[in-house]
Amino acid sequence: MKKQGFTLAEVLITLSIIGVIAALTTPTLVTSVRNQTNASKLTSAISNLENAFTSIVVNEGVDDISDTELWSYWGNVDNFAGEIGKYLKVISYDSAEEASIPSGYTNGVKTISGTALTSMPNITGAYISLTLPSGAVAYIASDGTTKTTAEEETIQKAGGALFSSPAYVTIDVNGVEAPNRVGRDIFCFIMGQEGKFYPFGGKDVAIFKGKEANSVWNNNDGIYPCTDTTKGNGEGCTARLIEENFKMNY
Repeated sequence: MKKQGFTLAEVLITLSIIGVIAALTTPTLVTSVRNQTNASKLTSAISNLENAFTSIVVNEGVDDISDTELWSYWGNVDNFAGEIGKYLKVISYDSAEEASIPSGYTNGVKTISGTALTSMPNITGAYISLTLPSGAVAYIASDGTTKTTAEEETIQKAGGALFSSPAYVTIDVNGVEAPNRVGRDIFCFIMGQEGKFYPFGGKDVAIFKGKEANSVWNNNDGIYPCTDTTKGNGEGCTARLIEENFKMNY
């Protein structure tokens, strides 16, 4: 007599095998989806922030953002947020006198490898934070620089980059939500005088910070590496992500 269907034992064995496979692959799949979601969120955050800052420069008819009315409000977060709010929708804002981790990060902030940090990456002093409708938070710290020196201009021109840095910007694309790791949901930039964002790990920042054009993400011996074997603290992964079309394949 021809056998019909499967026995209960065979069904249970099959389900057990499927369960084991799912248990092994689901965490990897979830992490991959989360990483790509965060990469997509970064594109929106960069676009919105960069458009706002570059528009301010253009609309005020100046060359440098440090010469705008916005920058004259640096010491007054209410005025600063009000002025930037003319160009960028801001849900909330705050300021801090030091670069310690904001209290909302109950599990802290870590490097890409999991080492705990005592301050927000790329932020060394007082900062202003702007929360966008997407949930992304931009931490903006003025470095006090308004113009490059003649020597720095020569170095930057030779390397293909010419910008002073009015601010260091760290973007957390999902706010205090996990994983809160540099290079995964937290990304680091220098904002140039024209309002453009330059990623850590890119040639422009390498020249500006270290005066070495080869200190880029794909150089293991550079300042901000993000190769398959060496990732440093993850700051250089910002440039890798952007240069590889926002595919988080590291």
